[in-house]
Amino acid sequence: MTVFVRVFLCGLLWAPLGWANPQSIHFQPCALTGSGGNGNLHAECGTWLQPLNPREPNGQQIELFVARLPTTAVEPAADAFTLINGGPGASSVDLLVDFAQIVRAFTRQRDVIVIDQRGTGRSSPLTCDDLTDGIERPDTELALKLTRQCIAGLPHDPRFFSTTVAVTDLEALRKNLGYEQLSIYGVSYGTRVAMQYQRLYPEYTRAVIIDGVVPPQRILGGDIAIHSHNTLNAVLRRCSEDVVCQTAFPDLADEFDQLADRLKTTTIPLQVPHPITGLSTSIDLNYGHLAMWLRFSLYSPEMSSLIPVIIHQAAVEENYLPIASNALRLVHNITTAVNYGMHNAVVCTEDAPFFAQQEVDFSALDNSYLGRDMYDTLAALCSIWPPGEMHPAMNEPLQ
Repeated sequence: MTVFVRVFLCGLLWAPLGWANPQSIHFQPCALTGSGGNGNLHAECGTWLQPLNPREPNGQQIELFVARLPTTAVEPAADAFTLINGGPGASSVDLLVDFAQIVRAFTRQRDVIVIDQRGTGRSSPLTCDDLTDGIERPDTELALKLTRQCIAGLPHDPRFFSTTVAVTDLEALRKNLGYEQLSIYGVSYGTRVAMQYQRLYPEYTRAVIIDGVVPPQRILGGDIAIHSHNTLNAVLRRCSEDVVCQTAFPDLADEFDQLADRLKTTTIPLQVPHPITGLSTSIDLNYGHLAMWLRFSLYSPEMSSLIPVIIHQAAVEENYLPIASNALRLVHNITTAVNYGMHNAVVCTEDAPFFAQQEVDFSALDNSYLGRDMYDTLAALCSIWPPGEMHPAMNEPLQ
């Protein structure tokens, strides 16, 4: 499958969702690693059964994974602090490990309790390996074929892995462990989950921190390529306005166009040390690798600052190693960090069905460096993906 799908980003008749009978969570000491196998955190961990369909509390159960950092306070606060990762499809427990140095400070007053959202990480993950393998430009027919195979091979009904169902797990966890309230930090897609919890359970929400906000009324996926292209143009423009950068790379925009044209028509075979394993790795560098590197570099100020020199080295000096190395690293990180079955369960319920309501500038989409491929492929695969549970007010602004 393709980077253009990877990088993205309805529903059943709504009725109040319930919970299964309370079930104790038996915590035991555990050692956790974070995203990409990095980091190490000693915590308390437990598994917890919840109904696949919250309206059938005695029906099929799925296993959810919970991690806890117990407070050191003599008189703990009545609330617990929790984290919700983005994606959708990334592990919140991995985020806990990545943020451990910061999060440990919260244990001076309260417990830190984190659940891997259903379908992610260690919580009955929904994986679609074939949909995350490869870098070539998308083939819609192939995407549909692989999507059908993915749906047929999922261990659980994907309709019950949406944000709406996930927040019922979070509330059930709060009740199970006896906390009066939750203080929630959500990042990217996790802000959608955090705000939906606040919408449905305001009396049990002490505080919400939203980082990289996805407003409830915002539909993701349709215009990502346009915004990414605008951001790339801003980086190129910033270089042209900076004396040092402009002196070093006076023709940066033209060099990018030349590099893009070259990689759209030419495949460059390379042998490079893999940035994760260190092993010598063959890679046939093409435009997909360039697009992937740019797409994710634009999220980071540190990586964005390297864009001018890496473009110049590839376009003028024909040094493609930085692009190839970064692309290999990103492929590894993305395919190991995101569960694409859960990702599709969310996007195909909460975003893609509303693409028609967006005023997408298709001319700008076609002319972006990512093009229209991601939009078309996502719309196609979501046309056959089973839509899931969605609260009727989810897309309304949160006051």
